[in-house]
This record gives sequence, C-alpha cells and structure tokens, in this order.
Amino acid sequence: MRHLPHQQAAPCPFPQQALGQSTEPLQLLHDDICGPITPPTPSGNRYFLLLVDDYSRYVWICLLPTKDAAAAAIKRVQAAAERKSGKKLLALRTDRGGEFAATDFIEYCAELGVHRQLTAPYTPQQNGVVEWRNQAVVGTARSMLKAKGLPGKFWGEVVTTAVYLLNRSSSKSVGGKTPYELWTGSVPGVQHLRTFGCVAHMKVTTPNLKKLDDRSRRTIFVGYEPGSKAYRVYDPVSQRVHVSRDLVFEEAAQWSWTQGQRSEVSDFTVEHLPLPGSATTTASTSSTTSSGAATTSPTPPASPAQASPAHGAGSSSSPA
Repeated sequence: MRHLPHQQAAPCPFPQQALGQSTEPLQLLHDDICGPITPPTPSGNRYFLLLVDDYSRYVWICLLPTKDAAAAAIKRVQAAAERKSGKKLLALRTDRGGEFAATDFIEYCAELGVHRQLTAPYTPQQNGVVEWRNQAVVGTARSMLKAKGLPGKFWGEVVTTAVYLLNRSSSKSVGGKTPYELWTGSVPGVQHLRTFGCVAHMKVTTPNLKKLDDRSRRTIFVGYEPGSKAYRVYDPVSQRVHVSRDLVFEEAAQWSWTQGQRSEVSDFTVEHLPLPGSATTTASTSSTTSSGAATTSPTPPASPAQASPAHGAGSSSSPA
C-alpha cells in the first residue's frame, strides 16, 4: 500500500555537536527562562533567567517574579557584560516566548544592531547550550538542598549558588578550563568555598553587649554575596538573611528543623522542557519532596545580574 508523504513525516535529526563556537566574548548569548517554580521565594520570585556566553560558557542568572521582567534583566546583564569585556553584544539566541517577542524588546535589539536568533517552535535542541546548562543548574540545586535537608523556599539562594560554582568548575566544552577564567582572564580562587546549607556561627556585632551575652549566632550558610567578599547566611529565628565575613563554619553539621518549620514548605517543583535530544517534546513538572523522592507528571507545553541586591557587610534582608 502506498503511503502519502505526510503519513511518513518524522523528526529531522539534529547534529551530535555544535557546528561552530564563538571565538571571542559576546559574539553570541544563549538565553532561556526556567519556571514557574513552586514555592515562590520569600521575595516573590517564581522564575529564573539564564544567559550563557557562547565563547566562555560563563553564566549569568537573574531571579524574576514574572516572565515580563526578562527583557529588563537582559538589558542589565548586557550593560554589565559589555562594560566588563569592552565588547558589544552581537547576537542573542532565544526561543519564541512572548517575553522575548515584545515590540519594545525587538526594537531595542534592532536599534543596537543585536542580531536575533530564534529557535523553531518546540525545538529546544536549537538552543542546547543554555538548555543543558539549565538542567545542570536545577540538578545541582536539588542535590544541594537535599544534602542538608533545606526547605524548597531556598531555591532562589541555591540556584544562584549553583551558578556561582558552575562558573568556577572546569568544563569539557571550553577545553577543560573554567568559564570564569575565560571570561575574566584569571584563574578563580576556591579557598573561600564552603558547603551550602551547613551551620555557620556569625559574629554578633550589636553594640553594648553585656559580659555574658553570646558573641555569635547560629545561622545557615546560603551563598556568596555578589560584589562583596562576604557570605550570605540565614537566621531561622529572625527569618532574615545576613551578610557577613566573620563566620565559623561547621561544614559537616546541618540545621535541625522543627516539624512546624519543615511543614511550611517541603518540595521544590519546576516546570521545564526536557533535555535537548530527548524523544518527547512534552513539558514536564519535576518535584523533589522532603523524603528525596522525585516524581514527574506530564503538563501542557510551555511557551518558551544576579537578582539579589547587594548589601553591606552585616546587613540583613529577606531570602531571595
């Protein structure tokens, strides 16, 4: 029996590796949004935006409350990256999501001469560099949360820390060097790195302490403060994030959450597209519960500066 051409249609194969790579920074940025993520962070963020430099594979992450904030975040990252590298952004590769198709953003790119590269609908394989990095960030974040038994509400802090670490980790895609080295020209220091989620004793700087008052406060280490040689720690008692460099770490220890604190938020759920090259193009929702079990259920396909503000040493804020 003869089959008509439309009955024999099959997905076209994709190359097993990239046909070429940029030869200098900012020739091409890969861009993607991950989310929505449940629960939202204490600051109300439900998404994170990743931008990956094709040359160095250096990654920028921005936490976003809605997808509408993506264009403004890209502009901030672009301004900082161009000032740092002394080069201009030449091309931006994204999917066809509405957040990247807004008229204002299209006109902005056109005025600056930034070439827009758009993937075919439901074809994340065409932007595989950032899709794979997206999966790496989520997987690393999930492992870091589970290792120290932290609630899912800390996902904003942990994905930011995961990007910080991945930028300082060697990668086969850049010849065994680190993205940080290719982007900045210097080898990253690692002596300051600590175990995410461990117990950290923060020096109390309150004036007029009494002789017998405690000189330190027990907190949880939740990341590295951008733009400052300091750490971010969370105080479960006051539910505030503090920035300090005067800390003593217990890297083998973890916080003992009360039942009430644990029940507030026990899972970290992110809706995402499957890995490039997978057989299906259906979006899925991946949940990791407090017991460590992961479940996946199908959902309809989704359209496709670090966000934390800088704080002075000893300042406090809500978690990202």
